[in-house]
Parts: sequence; C-alpha cells; structure tokens
Amino acid sequence: MKTPAKHCKRVSVLVLAAGAGQRMGRRAKCLLEVQGQTLLERLMHSICSVGFHRCVLVLGHHAADIQAHVAQWPAKLMTGQVVNPSPEEDTATSLQVGLQALDSDTQAVMVLLADQPLINADDIGAVCAAFKGCPPNFHVLIPMVGGVPGHPVMFDAAVRADLLAAPGTSLRRWVAAHPNETLKWAVDNPHYTRDLDTPEDVDALARETGWSINWPRST
Repeated sequence: MKTPAKHCKRVSVLVLAAGAGQRMGRRAKCLLEVQGQTLLERLMHSICSVGFHRCVLVLGHHAADIQAHVAQWPAKLMTGQVVNPSPEEDTATSLQVGLQALDSDTQAVMVLLADQPLINADDIGAVCAAFKGCPPNFHVLIPMVGGVPGHPVMFDAAVRADLLAAPGTSLRRWVAAHPNETLKWAVDNPHYTRDLDTPEDVDALARETGWSINWPRST
C-alpha cells in the first residue's frame, strides 16, 4: 500500500546540476554569480533554511568545476554528491542516479533544478506544505504557473520505487501514465517556472531585478 503523501516526514532533496549548458556556451549555469553568490549557493542556503532529511547534488558535465566550488562552502551548506556517468542521455538518468543515492527510509523526494534564480525558502516551504496536504490518492505534486509545469516537484516513496524499478523511465512518463495520482498544483508564482537557459535569459533577469549577474572569472 502506498504511503499517503500527507504523512511523509523524512523528505530528501535532489538538486539536478548535471547539464552541459549548451545554450549558455557550455558553461555550468549553476556557477553563475548573482549578487555575489552562485545560483547553486543561493539555492542551498534556501534549502538548508527549510531543513530536510538529506540533500544530494547530482552532477554530470562540469562536475569537477562544481565540486571545486562546493568544497569552499561552510560546513552548514555541505551536501551529498553523486555524478551521473552518462549525462549526455535523457535527464531521467540524472534523476535515477540521484534516487539511488537517497536513504532507503526516505518517505518523499523533492526535485529542484540548479538554474532557477528566483527560488527561495518560502517557495520551497510552500511546495512542502502543498504536498503534505495532498489527499491520499495523490502521489506526485507539480506546481503549475499559467498552465506551465515548474519545479520543485515532489513525490512519495512509492513513486521513487516505481522509477527505480524501471531504469530510464522519467517522472514525466510516470505522470502521463498516472494522471489521477498526480496533483497539478495551480499557483500564481513565476519563481517555479523561471530558469536560465540562454544569455538572453540572463540579460532579462538582470534588467528586471537590477541584480549584478556575472560569470566567475575562471569560466
């Protein structure tokens, strides 16, 4: 029997940062510096302020550069790390690698993207609250902003088991096969759907926010 999402207590977080950043000049997008901090560091501060059972950073392309950056963080931000050996494949492989790294008693999983510049602790906490309030028949929660799916998404241990039992299966495919078990949470919060894929995206964010946004000199 599946565990109702609202009873989940041991929530683990996966932060996906395995991409090549092809449209960003093949640079690690999560190392883009916003107001003096990288996107990844800003995200980790938000995650740590909420508090979770475990957090795992999934790397692939640019793993060495990201690991060197993470090694400079204070101890309170340190997180588990795992490297996807085949990051050229579908992003489902990164999810699989991350799920395998989580503790077996994890009751729910939150998946975040490392290139979301606006996500903060309140956004993360709101997703947790919405997920824990799901009726028992729902096992996945996806924030929907103007009909567009966003992140973070959350799902329970039964969905994790389904994904691990079928290597190569994406969460999107699971959702398509289980529409009545997926809660598409309509919310008016553009943070959930904002990411950075191109230099134009970066320029637009700088104009809208007035933030100082730069690449580290080493990149």
